[in-house]
Amino acid sequence: MFSWRVRRQLAAIAVVLALVGGITVWFVGRSLPDASCTDNRRNHGETDVDCGGPCSPCELKNPKPVSIFWARFGRASADAYDLAALVDNPNQTLSSDLVAYEFTLLDEYGIIGEKSGTAYIYPGERLAIIEPNVHTAREAKRVEFSVTRVVWKGTALARPQLIVERREHRIREDEGKQQSVVEAQILNAGPHRYRAADIDFLVFDDAGNLIGANRIVMEDIGPQERRTVTSIWPQPLAGAVAAIEVYPRVNLFAPGTIVAPQ
Repeated sequence: MFSWRVRRQLAAIAVVLALVGGITVWFVGRSLPDASCTDNRRNHGETDVDCGGPCSPCELKNPKPVSIFWARFGRASADAYDLAALVDNPNQTLSSDLVAYEFTLLDEYGIIGEKSGTAYIYPGERLAIIEPNVHTAREAKRVEFSVTRVVWKGTALARPQLIVERREHRIREDEGKQQSVVEAQILNAGPHRYRAADIDFLVFDDAGNLIGANRIVMEDIGPQERRTVTSIWPQPLAGAVAAIEVYPRVNLFAPGTIVAPQ
């Protein structure tokens, strides 16, 4: 057993050590930088080091490339082709307002035509990229498609709720000439009015060959409004229509796309 004097000395030492320890912790805490998204630590509510939570999405550190399912072409006229590719964004938290791409038309000897452009894509979205009426003097045998550049953003966007309710094809007469007409009924099931929407049409025969592709711009569609959009080809499509795919899209990256209520 310690004597009363020893116990008092030990208690005094413990108080001094606690005081020194507290001062040390306070000093170290004041000298350390605040937790941030760039300190190489998982200390800020992140789901991984410097990403997730209040920081940028972890997918932005290692984004997956855009997946390409297929690229096809169909004859638009005697010297032109419609080109289309089906792509998918496998990133569930990343979008892009700049997806640069290139189509290359080839015959058995090499390149006979090229067409490049840009598109936008939302998280987890599958979309068709089309280039209608691409002219070439030679007959195409195949088409290649590549994504040449993507600028990813960790932007959380609620994709517009445009629903395709009906689609159909018919042949009509116009001044003695037959034309292929494809109609689609579009419902804006969301709460916003949009200044414009792109409606992409893809038409296939029973073998899955692309026989028509077109893009129509639909102006000003309000919430809960239905609109019929028509795509017209100047002559009947080269094949029996077996399937029609319609992709209605709104570019929320473009300023003024959403019309404010008056």
